[in-house]
Amino acid sequence: MEDERQQSWTGSRRRVLGMLAAGGAATLGGCSSGGDAESSTAEGGNGAAGSTNSSQSVVVSSKGYTEQLNLGYIAYELLANNTGVSLVDETGFGGNAAHAEAYQAGDIHAYYDYMGSLWAAHPPQHDEATFETPDEQYTALKSEMESEHPIRILDRADWQNTWAVFIREDAIEGTSIETISDLAGYVNDGNYDIQPAFGDGFRDRSDGFDALLEYYGFESEHVERWEAEQEFIEAASAQAAGTAVDEGYADLSFGYSTSAWLTTVEDIVYLDDDRNFWPFFHPVGVVHEDVATEAVVSALNKMPDAIPDAKTMQELNSHATEVGSQQAVVEHLKANDFI
Repeated sequence: MEDERQQSWTGSRRRVLGMLAAGGAATLGGCSSGGDAESSTAEGGNGAAGSTNSSQSVVVSSKGYTEQLNLGYIAYELLANNTGVSLVDETGFGGNAAHAEAYQAGDIHAYYDYMGSLWAAHPPQHDEATFETPDEQYTALKSEMESEHPIRILDRADWQNTWAVFIREDAIEGTSIETISDLAGYVNDGNYDIQPAFGDGFRDRSDGFDALLEYYGFESEHVERWEAEQEFIEAASAQAAGTAVDEGYADLSFGYSTSAWLTTVEDIVYLDDDRNFWPFFHPVGVVHEDVATEAVVSALNKMPDAIPDAKTMQELNSHATEVGSQQAVVEHLKANDFI
């Protein structure tokens, strides 16, 4: 699987994290997903458009991978159809460092980012995240970012793009396994029938398989027996490991929760990360204070309703790989009456 967040966070929420400043820095110049949207005036629309100065120019940006391009075009289309601002399309602008520099300079005005990326990779940058809930992280992030930078942090979505553990339904049939803690208890009770698979390098990462086992209290003697009885499959990629689960060669694997390829994996359930090993990566709107009018903020705050859950984002990511991000976004927003 392509790492769709470009490893913007490389450790669990309670660990010292490294390699963050460059996270999400897949840099693509200019407009990355087609369309002739660069520097067009948004006319018509509905709602608060009349309260926005039509001469105002808003630069809409995103990072350069599929999900971020989709979110960038969601911002663009919501603004185009709900305000009277003039829009400049800079989707695919760059990663965390490029965005932090650009909104400081006023070169970009509106995009969607992830709470984890903003907390870890944007100034003042944090090596740890010890939040118990996404609301707690959101409150701290909003307060700090708005006091440190010329931006406003808008509403967050209920879903997130972070690592997820998925498992074949038939592998846990007759058990009470619903969470990763449940799985730890199951293995520690001497049950070794579930076969894991993971992508190349994931086992030894600071946010990978072995770290997860330690964090959740899988006892080492049982892990050793588990591995002795069930081959731990290390596949070429997370997508290949997912295919092994889908085809019945393995029972459990890992993937980003909104990855397009997960739409092709059938008869699986997700285990709840009930102790929050991975940090919270809920998307939030980011808007420069120079353009944060009521109309602009209202339009951008439609995203959490337009993309209400991870499955919707997953499906949009999948469709975008077929038709391109801008077309996929327009089709989705029209079908759901957002434009």
